[in-house]
Amino acid sequence: MSSAPLAQEPVVNLSGLIAKVKDLPPLPTIVMKAMEMTLDPNISIRNLQQVISQDQALSAKILRIVNSALYALRREVSTVSHAVAVLGLETVKSVIMAASAERVFQSAKDLGTKLMSDHSWGTALAARAIARRVRFENPEEALICGLMHDIGKPVLLQNLRPQYTEIISEVYGGSSSFHQLELLAFGFSHAHVGAMLARKWNFPPQLAEAVGYHHNPLSASNYRQLACIVNLANLVMIHMGIGFEKNKDINLEKQPSAEFLKLNGAALVALTSELRVALQSTAGLRA
Repeated sequence: MSSAPLAQEPVVNLSGLIAKVKDLPPLPTIVMKAMEMTLDPNISIRNLQQVISQDQALSAKILRIVNSALYALRREVSTVSHAVAVLGLETVKSVIMAASAERVFQSAKDLGTKLMSDHSWGTALAARAIARRVRFENPEEALICGLMHDIGKPVLLQNLRPQYTEIISEVYGGSSSFHQLELLAFGFSHAHVGAMLARKWNFPPQLAEAVGYHHNPLSASNYRQLACIVNLANLVMIHMGIGFEKNKDINLEKQPSAEFLKLNGAALVALTSELRVALQSTAGLRA
């Protein structure tokens, strides 16, 4: 993977990006340790459970997600140890990343971040549903990429608030998209910031690339299918009117990502209906 995401777009270099967007949030120490442990093939499940239990917010999040309609378990899970045992390492790793992403979105509580968070959650569910339809090897990975795809937006809001507040207003008014206005204002977009943040947190390279290329997925060099899944999931949410950007007239079937994934109109209509149900059934777990 190239050291700078979206290298084909007219953007500042990575050092210029870092200079303009300072103080990216670090991953909490306990969360980072738990993440590192999940990458060890010889991990001690007991030790992982103990580390997760040290972070009350992370523990609560894992239990809330485990017991949600997202995983549809038959019996309630009441302990972290049970949750880790039931879900397995890959899903626990996904939950840890999800919790990390939500902390960034919740760090600036206002209408803007609420709408961004709603959109990202919907994109996560859409990405997983699309991944399953196209038989992508790791639907949980697609879910996390969907959740993380706009993680650069709250970072831009926190670091460049006056300019970004204007961008939010323009997008809300329907005049343009975040991606276009960010490129005009800053020379880079939230996709660049998101990819940089994913690397800063040592997330897998496929996540960084999918986030970085989610507005031009066919330009992704190594993980094009995943980037297309995230791109299409994002467009489905815009089509459904979830978040700031709303456009019910988007022809999803004609999008390059849909064509790449070989999803026709009937499949996309069914997907949208499925997502409406999923969004309603999982609304409570994000409280």
